[in-house]
Amino acid sequence: MPPDVLVILCDTARADAFQPWNESAQTPITGRLASQGLCFSQAIAPAPWTLPSTASIFSGRLPTEHGISGDGFRWEDGRPTSPTQGVRSLAGPWLPETFRARGYRTWAASANGWVSRWGGFDRGFDEFIDLRESVGTTKGPLASLGRAKRLAGIVDRGGRQAIRRFTAAAGRNGAPLFAFVNLMEVHTPYDPPRPFYPDRFWSRPASRRLSSGPESTRRFLRFNAGLDEPSEDFVARIRSLYLQSARYEDWLLGGFVDALQARGRPTVLALVSDHGENLGEHGLFVHNSSLHQTLLHVPLVLWGWNVEVGPGRLDEPVSLLHLGDWLRSLADGEPLSTSGQAVVSEYESTSRQRPIPPDLREQLVANGSGGPPPLFFHAGMAVQKGPLKYVATELGQESLFDLSADPGEHRDLLEGRPSEETGQFAPFAEAWRDRRRRQPSHEAGDVAEEEIAQQLRALGYID
Repeated sequence: MPPDVLVILCDTARADAFQPWNESAQTPITGRLASQGLCFSQAIAPAPWTLPSTASIFSGRLPTEHGISGDGFRWEDGRPTSPTQGVRSLAGPWLPETFRARGYRTWAASANGWVSRWGGFDRGFDEFIDLRESVGTTKGPLASLGRAKRLAGIVDRGGRQAIRRFTAAAGRNGAPLFAFVNLMEVHTPYDPPRPFYPDRFWSRPASRRLSSGPESTRRFLRFNAGLDEPSEDFVARIRSLYLQSARYEDWLLGGFVDALQARGRPTVLALVSDHGENLGEHGLFVHNSSLHQTLLHVPLVLWGWNVEVGPGRLDEPVSLLHLGDWLRSLADGEPLSTSGQAVVSEYESTSRQRPIPPDLREQLVANGSGGPPPLFFHAGMAVQKGPLKYVATELGQESLFDLSADPGEHRDLLEGRPSEETGQFAPFAEAWRDRRRRQPSHEAGDVAEEEIAQQLRALGYID
């Protein structure tokens, strides 16, 4: 019988928050899986936020090829319309469907409002569980009680429930299982339970409100727009909360590993993220407004239990677009094909990803010079080819970085140099512009109901 396949998507996990990408990270489970399996040291996300990146992982296509992004929905009274029409009408391979066609039973659990039945991501799954009830709310009489339980470690944002649900699903006999789990522990609000909460911040209530609620959402947006500058103390606290959330998520991963080992079935585990997170680098926060490596460089490990995946490490840049092909190859007992090639990522702009409040727009106009980064209002793309990374916007702006010498992307090699140096990247930029002109147009779905809007608000996607 073919092996079970479990994909755990750690939403918003940047690579350097976990071992082995950061040896000092306190994430031993991830470090062990990476050392025992196949570790991709330079896995690159196709987009810097959940909806287009997850659709790309499932379809193997770039956002401008599948059209499931901020370009494909409209906003009504501050609420987005569902991308479900785009997901359901997209022709071609769709990861859970390809496994179901192989005789697998397909199962999923997600705590993300975009990756949900409302969002159409139940396509191809025999069973899809929305974990919205575990995320909690930011308003209402039960908000304080729910938050107290989370901080005490009694409940969390869906991870514990996902382990229980997966354990039950994996325990059923019958066909091999393809399972997908979307965890949200390192997504805003960074709010790990008490055993993982930074001790030095526990007695400071303000620290526990830094990244939650509409006020924080607007604060991050103002930082990214260049209207405000964060203090060093704010940046330090945000980074500490994020890293402790990563510690907790790593602990949860151990629960999934225990569950699949207890079952004893041959299993391929894919540990991956859809995108990373800005934590003050370049003055930016959360996951919008840029195509920096902080958003694109993500963890990726393939690990086998009673099935040969092969210990090793792949150091060349790879795109998450190939993950589906790799999983199907492992399920079919075939070798992986990981030949190096240029890796493309795309972003439709902050203003397409989420609405910009009118008062903030007015302040940006009044601010005059300086202004927001180009990707705040304009689309862009990035290409990584070996150590070189090229970034272009729809306005014609170009940048080039040598990631081996400048991993933080602080020195633009094109400043004061002729544009001919970007010649090898010009075909990628032109192809991207052509795809944008021809990208699929999908009918907008239902406007988010209050339950969905409430969760997206808690996650910082809407005010």
